[in-house]
Formats: sequence, structure tokens, C-alpha cells
Amino acid sequence: MPMPDLDFASLSIDERMRLIEALWESIEQSAANGDADAAQAVERWADVDPELLAELEREADEAEKDPSSLISWEALLAELKQKRR
Repeated sequence: MPMPDLDFASLSIDERMRLIEALWESIEQSAANGDADAAQAVERWADVDPELLAELEREADEAEKDPSSLISWEALLAELKQKRR
């Protein structure tokens, strides 16, 4: 199935976070309704370290409260490349 042609950057951080939550809830619902692929996805994420998930949730909350604290993907990539040198 092709991805819809959406400009995610046109959405606010809050809108994108709500979209992520809605997508994940739909996957969990599909798993609960017997969708094997969805159940496998849910199981895969269940194996993620709870402390890591808690940290990701804290960071997502911070990003939602202060989007100006975020850096772009391009800036992050440049920083990581610089560190590898």
C-alpha cells in the first residue's frame, strides 16, 4: 500500500504527536481484533526496555511543551557525522 502524500512538516508538533498516538492505538486495536501483523508489531515493542520507553515519553512531553528545544534531523545528522570523525 503506497504512503499517502502528506506534508507532515505542515503539522504542529502536537498534531504529529497525536497522530503517532492515534496510529499506535489503531495498531493495538487491530492486534486485539486478531490481526497477526499488528500483534507482531505490538509484541516487538513490548520487548523494549520500560526505562527506555519512559525516557522517550518524558522527552516527547518536553518536546510538546517546548518545540523550540528540538533540533532538525539535518542538524542531528551533521552533529553525529562530526562526532564520528
